[in-house]
Amino acid sequence: MKKLIALALIVMLSLSYCEAAIITLRNGKKIQGDLLVNNSEVVIVRDNLGARFQYPADEVMSVESGESSTQTDSVQIEEKKPQGKKITFLLGLGEGIGVVPNEQVGNMLTGELLIGSRYIGRKSIFLGGGLSVNTIFVKGGTNYVFLPLQVAVKVPFLDGKHSPFVGANIGYGFAMNRGCTGGVFTSAEIGYRYVATSRINLYAGVRVQFQQATITGQTTVGETTFNDHTGRNFVLIGAHFGFSF
Repeated sequence: MKKLIALALIVMLSLSYCEAAIITLRNGKKIQGDLLVNNSEVVIVRDNLGARFQYPADEVMSVESGESSTQTDSVQIEEKKPQGKKITFLLGLGEGIGVVPNEQVGNMLTGELLIGSRYIGRKSIFLGGGLSVNTIFVKGGTNYVFLPLQVAVKVPFLDGKHSPFVGANIGYGFAMNRGCTGGVFTSAEIGYRYVATSRINLYAGVRVQFQQATITGQTTVGETTFNDHTGRNFVLIGAHFGFSF
């Protein structure tokens, strides 16, 4: 009987022992308490009132010792994060002005839907692809609509809640106007990223876009009509906002 009681006490003590730690989530929130579980799938912590909190490992930025923060703890949790497995959607909306050399264009409105990976390597880098709609309003002329099929990347400088970022898109813009042929589409962006929750990121920045196109018209000389092909390179600049989930 005494042996059973001693064994039960040993088991209870081993179960009750846990390391004090500070858990930092990707959205910037910190939880302090006793670390119960820390593996590649989940992190479980118990606060001083006995309440238990469970978080998926990919939502945890670092696990630090309650007494002193160590780089080893942070690196350990970074290595356990799944890489390139989290899929996210990114909705974007932008407005600005467009310019064609030697011509006046006007306003530009763009919207995009992208799908890709939330994590590349060990960083919160978005990499994906999708389709956007770019409408160029020409003053006193024909308005042009392009549908760029593209790949996109957004790279934050910091891995915390607030961070500047840079982004780039490249693809082919299909023209929707008769007599217009699309071409290469590229864009570059710089701005600010805010991590609202573990899954929702907000982006705001300034974007420069380039759309290549060829306009086909007709020129009549006497009784003969010729097709006239004119290259037009649209350069667009404006504000751009994004929402990923």
